[in-house]
Amino acid sequence: MHKKIKIFSIILSLLFYNSLIAQDEYRYEGDSTETFKEPDGNFHILKLRKSYVLGDGLSLRSANGGINITQTFQTLYGVNAANKNLTGLNSTFDINRARMTLVGNLFDNKISMVARVNLAANYQSVTTGKRTFNTTLQEAYIEYRPNRTHTFNFGLRADYVDSRETRIEGESLGFINRSAVSASFDAIFDYGIRYKGNYKLGGKHLLKPYLSITTGDSRSALQKNFGGFKYGIRIDYLPFDKFSKGGEFFMDDIFREEKPKLVIGVIYSYNDGATSAQGTNGGRYVYGDSMQNILLPKYSKFGVDYLFKYNGFYSMGSCFATKSFVPNNIKGEFRVSNGSFSTYSASQTEEQTQNLVQSRLNLGSGFNFQAGYIFPSDWAFGARYSSLNNDVVSANYADYNKYYTLVATKYLTGHNLKIQIEMGYDELKEALKTATQNGNYYTQVQFTVQF
Repeated sequence: MHKKIKIFSIILSLLFYNSLIAQDEYRYEGDSTETFKEPDGNFHILKLRKSYVLGDGLSLRSANGGINITQTFQTLYGVNAANKNLTGLNSTFDINRARMTLVGNLFDNKISMVARVNLAANYQSVTTGKRTFNTTLQEAYIEYRPNRTHTFNFGLRADYVDSRETRIEGESLGFINRSAVSASFDAIFDYGIRYKGNYKLGGKHLLKPYLSITTGDSRSALQKNFGGFKYGIRIDYLPFDKFSKGGEFFMDDIFREEKPKLVIGVIYSYNDGATSAQGTNGGRYVYGDSMQNILLPKYSKFGVDYLFKYNGFYSMGSCFATKSFVPNNIKGEFRVSNGSFSTYSASQTEEQTQNLVQSRLNLGSGFNFQAGYIFPSDWAFGARYSSLNNDVVSANYADYNKYYTLVATKYLTGHNLKIQIEMGYDELKEALKTATQNGNYYTQVQFTVQF
């Protein structure tokens, strides 16, 4: 009997080891409420928690490590209108997120294996230029922590060199979705190798450097690395020590920091062969010279962001700018559907080719600022303003260039059970406004539960 159990445990461990959430180190802290019974032999009978709190998930423990499985559901209902008089209402019913996350820890948390799937993912069509790669799998990576200072991970996960909003799980946002700046410039998921450090500078000052080398193609890299590599760095500085209970990785100050806490970050990334607008759909655009040798534009991003919390109040902001460099002698592009090479017209000038390539990249800048306060009654209120400014020649990502959002959240059991009501207005560029339309007005309600 013990032999069968041992074989099952080995298979289970291998499955999680070859699978691979991500954003926050807080997930890897041990759980003192878990116990295990040790019978004869080397295998340890796994036992559930003594008590269950919503969001804890299902945890299994042995002497060498443990596995935690959590599930998240977010149901959304929304109404929007594009007309000034609020006529022509449209309604939306959506499963915003339906995730299952598995985290395995071995050898006193020195090794972690993480896997997350989102069952609400959308199908990607080849005919629209998007790969038929697996959009359900969001993260799959292995992480190694030799000590408290250094951490290395390899695989598919949310990137360090995007905005601070992407460091926060979708279930832990103070708003229903991330800002327009994040949507325009963040690739979020990518495949590669990464390093993060945690250094004490003296007193309560902390420095957290992050380095990454990734494909720059997001989840389509699981099929093929279509372009070059993306190199990124983030430097986070915390002048007042770390946030309480992982507060760096969610928005509202639900734990009400007793002392001011602040993190300021600087980000830079450089993709030496971009094949999509912002790195979310690698392989969408692949160019070549007259001999059909691949030539690709370079794409760089620079940003600054921060998060501040104190006594129920929080404030977060970010500013990003992107640039590109297009090589000379691009004479055509490879078709997405079959990989054949399509040569540009002989009359097409070098400047026209440069403009064509740049018109497929998200080039410009963006600014986001938001703040909120949570009352002792666990009602939280927040406001957000975002703006986008695209370059003269750029992909068409900023038709709506100003965003105003208000949100009210009732936390029933922290982020594990909450209801959010959001109202917003997305304003069109002046050149696109008409007598009857100047933007999009919307209201949406979301219910979140995590098991």
